[in-house]
Amino acid sequence: MIIDYSTLRPPMTVLKAAGVTAVGRYIGWDGEPGYSNIRKNLTTTEARELLAAGMEIFLAFEYAADAALKGAVQGTADAHLATRQLHDLGAPAGVTVYFALDFDIGDFAPGSSDPRAKLGPAAHYFDAINATKPAYKVGVYGGYPAVSRVLDAKLAGMAWQTIAWSGGRWDGRAVLRQLVTQVLGAADVDLHEGRSPDFGQWPRPRVTPTAFRQVADGTLSLRQFEAERYQIANPDDPAVIRGVILAANLTMEHGTLADRKALIDYVISPGSAQAMPAGLVFYTLNK
Repeated sequence: MIIDYSTLRPPMTVLKAAGVTAVGRYIGWDGEPGYSNIRKNLTTTEARELLAAGMEIFLAFEYAADAALKGAVQGTADAHLATRQLHDLGAPAGVTVYFALDFDIGDFAPGSSDPRAKLGPAAHYFDAINATKPAYKVGVYGGYPAVSRVLDAKLAGMAWQTIAWSGGRWDGRAVLRQLVTQVLGAADVDLHEGRSPDFGQWPRPRVTPTAFRQVADGTLSLRQFEAERYQIANPDDPAVIRGVILAANLTMEHGTLADRKALIDYVISPGSAQAMPAGLVFYTLNK
């Protein structure tokens, strides 16, 4: 069972008896100097107790529900605070921090199809978070319009979607779905559905990547193929080159001897910028 809770914490005995496997908790400005303290944030002691009981932890950053509408200045401050608080808690690098859009965000650009424009100042908020280049993965929490626009704009790498403000719609990219509320040990908890073995939790899961077999149709170069997958316009972009190298490594690992030889011959001549021969087999991490 995956749950989250806020200020009231169910006793550890109740969590264990209920079969809880992962708990969503908070970091943010609660209790920081100059801010009120409703004891919402995860504490070091609480984190140790949860981990010792074999439960995973995932984290939302939230103080004011609509703080993202303050834009870039707030985003920079929140990003740095998240870094410090994760360090103080002892959280590992690579965990996801889900920055909350915990309100019905509305549409800032009804006449536009641009997800950034529709997010308004919240886009600048996430820009600023990403600009700090944090050791954690940037995630988003919110209803369907919020998470879908943030993901479409490539402002976050993971999404935790709530049933609220979603109108019955679910974004298939969200790794967590927050569903219904129930009482557990006198505390209100939200029940969740996990949609991926990795939802940014602590401890970090050991996920074995799946390699997918691809067959060239004779029209695209390997660089063009990777550029389309990553939605990058320039096939010479460094991210595309890394994708080409990864495809080569995966083919060496998963391909047959003939597959490996054919790909090596292609990369040597005519090269990854030229069209792949039809029927060339190679492997990627996703379809």
